[in-house]
Amino acid sequence: MKRLRDSRLVRFGAMAGSVALLGSTAACGSSATGSSTTGSSTTAADNASKKVDSIAAATYPPAVIEPADGATPTGWDIENVRRIAAVLGLKVQIKIAPFNGIIAGLQAGRYDAATGEIYATDERTATVTFVTNHSSSDALMVPAGSAITSAATETDLCGHTLAASLGSAEAALAAKLADKCESAGKDAITVKTFDSQANVNLALRGGRVDAAVSSASQVAYVMSQAKNQFKLVELDWAPKYKTGMVLARNSDTAQFAKAVQAATDHLIDNGELQKILDEFNAGQGLIKKAEILPATGSN
Repeated sequence: MKRLRDSRLVRFGAMAGSVALLGSTAACGSSATGSSTTGSSTTAADNASKKVDSIAAATYPPAVIEPADGATPTGWDIENVRRIAAVLGLKVQIKIAPFNGIIAGLQAGRYDAATGEIYATDERTATVTFVTNHSSSDALMVPAGSAITSAATETDLCGHTLAASLGSAEAALAAKLADKCESAGKDAITVKTFDSQANVNLALRGGRVDAAVSSASQVAYVMSQAKNQFKLVELDWAPKYKTGMVLARNSDTAQFAKAVQAATDHLIDNGELQKILDEFNAGQGLIKKAEILPATGSN
């Protein structure tokens, strides 16, 4: 087992080195687009030994889009992972899973990594490692004819029923708002959680809740698909979150995280990640540099 762990550490270290070398030479060769990425993939593939990594993802359009016909999942975060894997020469297998079981699955070793606009919260970075590639924020989705037209303060939603995905940061935010309403002596907020974002949206469509708390990109996507049925209410006071690829924490994590960070920075620098966001997410959310959270050496 020790020899296996050591070989994987060498492999991940070689990946990071090959990507760093690629980045240092990109400026003096051909343009840093497909040709550079292909060259890196060939080198890294030799280091990767054709290992297949299991990547968990909960359906969460437009980050993770699961076609109704059972075809291969896509979405901006899925394509991010595939592009990063190509740079590193890794093979990945996407496994659609319930959101509230993903972090536990990483801790139990059922998955190597996860994706799907997962917010890097303090609670999560205590047990898993993030390599960021995106910035997200929350918004409220309400029916087109809703009396909720704004939410300038955290107590403006008192007296309403809010929906969120089970185990999500949005569910935690809704619970926090409920506590604030109670402390302020205002009408209570009722929080309802559902096992998938699709069921959150169904509850809103069916009138079982007044509003749904989701990422702004997810709200925008639903509105684009169900034209004139919903509207977006901005939550300017809501936290802004870093999101990215989430790694299971084990003896390989520090080296693997550095390799993913180097690959992500390469794809940011050559514009590939921006192209993915342009295609799936109206160009929103690109960051300037990838970060490892918590910082290397603190996990």
